[in-house]
Amino acid sequence: MSNLDQSIVSVSGRLNHAWDFAFYKNNGEIANRTRTELGSALKQINIDKDGDIDVETINEGSFFVTPGGVIAGGWATESKSLSDQQEVEKLAHIIELLAKAKGAFTPEFHNVRLFYRFRPENSLSLLRDRGLEGSLRLILGEKAPPDVHSLKFSTTRTKGRFFDLIELEASPKDVQIRYSRTATGEFDSYQAFLNAVDLPGLVEELKPFAEVLIAAEPRGLGLRSLLGADRK
Repeated sequence: MSNLDQSIVSVSGRLNHAWDFAFYKNNGEIANRTRTELGSALKQINIDKDGDIDVETINEGSFFVTPGGVIAGGWATESKSLSDQQEVEKLAHIIELLAKAKGAFTPEFHNVRLFYRFRPENSLSLLRDRGLEGSLRLILGEKAPPDVHSLKFSTTRTKGRFFDLIELEASPKDVQIRYSRTATGEFDSYQAFLNAVDLPGLVEELKPFAEVLIAAEPRGLGLRSLLGADRK
């Protein structure tokens, strides 16, 4: 088992549909249906100051029900759990139950995102040695600065029927990686979307770079990535 398999990943996602103009009028009724649909999986539910429904579950993290769809705020788990079909199905099941409580809306797109946070020693120097310096010199030539205080990088691609966004953000304290995959609403369910995404495959794509970051972390570091949740 690799070090990345044991690292914590925060999994967030979205199921978006056409705007429900009656949502804020009916949010109390929707919240009551949500309580019924989730049953024992529900920890607490509130209508926030914006009128959206804030749902906290026992095991799958936080969710938001909005006029435009359902948002999974962040399921924190070990990377190896993404290879467990039953564990992934639990997340998809919650999203589908929340969508059901809203009523019948045709999905416009599905999205899922993996978020990692690593804390390697001398993170910016490490990234500089792995190609950052060459990029700076390409842009600034001999005027490239000897030191940088932060780094942000993003790239997009189309892979089959998916649109991918990969983001990297680094500071002296940490390196954050976000890998997002989106598809239009052609899938019958959020579960079908996740099956096609192949979450373990996304982890494998990140593994060569992530393993370098993990190897540079101080010994005895408790968590190899941040336990966090994406917000709305």
